[in-house]
Amino acid sequence: MKRSNAVARQICWLVVMAGVAIFSPSGFGAGSAAATAITIVDQNGRLVPNTPPSTISQIFDVTVGPNGMLVFSPDPVNISVGDTVRWTWGSSGHSVTSGNPCTADGQFCSPNDMNCSAGTLSNIGAVYEHTFTQAGTYSYFCASHCGFGMTGTINVASAPMAQSAFSRKVHGGAGTFDVPLPLTGNVGVECRTGPTYQMIINFASSVTVGSAMVTSGTGHVTNFSGNGTPQITVNLDSVTDVQRITVTLMNVTDGTSDVPVADVPVSMGVLVGDVNGSTGVNSTDVALTKSQVGQTVTNSNFREDVNASGTITATDVTIVKSDVGHALPP
Repeated sequence: MKRSNAVARQICWLVVMAGVAIFSPSGFGAGSAAATAITIVDQNGRLVPNTPPSTISQIFDVTVGPNGMLVFSPDPVNISVGDTVRWTWGSSGHSVTSGNPCTADGQFCSPNDMNCSAGTLSNIGAVYEHTFTQAGTYSYFCASHCGFGMTGTINVASAPMAQSAFSRKVHGGAGTFDVPLPLTGNVGVECRTGPTYQMIINFASSVTVGSAMVTSGTGHVTNFSGNGTPQITVNLDSVTDVQRITVTLMNVTDGTSDVPVADVPVSMGVLVGDVNGSTGVNSTDVALTKSQVGQTVTNSNFREDVNASGTITATDVTIVKSDVGHALPP
């Protein structure tokens, strides 16, 4: 009887410990309850992000009236286009209202970007966010304490952006000619023979580039130059025909500390013989090239000098004929 009671007690102990293992967050030996996740919502009941910012955009935190002081902290705040500022109330009776000086301009305001001129006040623990999509300097204030100097500034910088791009080739003694490479919309088509090409990428001001690489398509960056100037030159080789190729300038900055670093991609269609840039090589391209044989190479007909020799000859016609039927992939 004693033996059976001991066995029963042992079985009971095992069942209890199994229950602890199941319900304990860390298994056997856990002596504390599982931590409860805290959910933060704004005044409209929307979830407030509480995760690390992405590499593309970031969240910058500002405290409204910390410890009862009539300030926004930190101030000013330097951010980039696409970043978000998150204000959290450290004391009651304040607003975040855009405008300067002490006059609402309606661009943004707590608690919900509506009726900004009313200067709605919020209390401790409130949270308000605004994402800035355009570069510039944005002033804001507390509607009830602006007269006491409770103002703030958000400086929004834009990353360096390419202004224009070209594919450049030297046509013998005829000179240098560029094929425009639009940065938006339809891709520019390079119709001249490879496998070497040169991209020219222009910026509004001097920039520094960390590196350059082919990020889409087939080809190789041999080198690039132009750091410290507004124009970057990228030399390519091993570029194949009938493709779309993208070259990306990495870690581009203009050297200003509050301007973010950016990656700048430039795309080009490569379709040898497509002298009219229609994205397909056909009899029209052959006829255009034939019509220019023997003519001086100029800005109006350099595309017909397909081999970039500096003269338009029967060789160019032969090249175009050999590529009839090719089309640029989507």
